[in-house]
Amino acid sequence: MTRTERVLARRWRGVLLVCTLVALAGAVLVLWAQVDHDRERAQQREVQARAEADRRGDAVSTLATDVRRLRTQLRGEGKTPVAPDPADAVKDLPDRAEVPVPIPGPRGPAGSPGRAGRDGDAGAQGSPGPSGPSGKSGADGADGAAGQQGPQGEPGPAGPQGPAGPPGADGADGHDGKDGQTCPDGYSLQAPSWDPDALVCRRDGAPQPEPTDGPSTPAALAPDRRRL
Repeated sequence: MTRTERVLARRWRGVLLVCTLVALAGAVLVLWAQVDHDRERAQQREVQARAEADRRGDAVSTLATDVRRLRTQLRGEGKTPVAPDPADAVKDLPDRAEVPVPIPGPRGPAGSPGRAGRDGDAGAQGSPGPSGPSGKSGADGADGAAGQQGPQGEPGPAGPQGPAGPPGADGADGHDGKDGQTCPDGYSLQAPSWDPDALVCRRDGAPQPEPTDGPSTPAALAPDRRRL
């Protein structure tokens, strides 16, 4: 390995950096030359376009002048021109025949914002749009105040019989009843002396009657006897 090779081997990074910078500079120069060339070509095309526009403007102006002269000659001879006036046939003829043709230049700087315009008139009401989807159900509201009581309705059918209730408390003892006699007050049942097997109503404390003389007279015919 020579001395030069040794030096390059030690400083290969610097050499690589220099080569990279040279390559980038060359690329920038090539791009700059290409842009400059494109700009020159654009300028040439613009000059050619201006020249072509001027030639067309001259042609339009010449033809319009010739048509007007021809119309004047025909009218001078008492004839009616068939071709219309160029100004009537071609819209904006003076602007189209102007030479040199005004070609818009590059866009200028943006101007300052203008004042806000007034509000426009309200437009006509549009037709209703389609109904949107139903919304979610809202939360339940608070209970309202109780209303007035309505009229009483008709009685409903009787319900089934309920279960038997518990036995009630025992009632109080009743009073002793009177003896079951058929005699009026002041009288009682007594057995007469002539018929110990009978009972008749006799006044309490009255003496026993005397027996009658006729044994054949039945005791049932006694005037003071009552049988049950």
